[in-house]
Amino acid sequence: MSADGSDALAPRHCHAQDLAALIGLLALLEGELTAGHVPERLSRRIGSRVERAGLLAGGGSERDLRQSLSDLNHRLRYALGEYEEAPPPLAVPE
Repeated sequence: MSADGSDALAPRHCHAQDLAALIGLLALLEGELTAGHVPERLSRRIGSRVERAGLLAGGGSERDLRQSLSDLNHRLRYALGEYEEAPPPLAVPE
């Protein structure tokens, strides 16, 4: 979803390497959150940023944040061509 709340595509494309780097960073961050290695203050800041982008409901739990990051990761994988169809959300561990 774009900053204006629509599902419109971005007006410019990005490079495959950019998507691959973002996918890797999201996976790393999700893993660190799952393991409890991200300080609470940083986790809140990340959650706030994801919320401002419209990808997380206000007051979401850390699991909600991890789910949002996972969903974003898979949408980027779809954009990169790793999936034929947009994948449904895959539940993250509790």
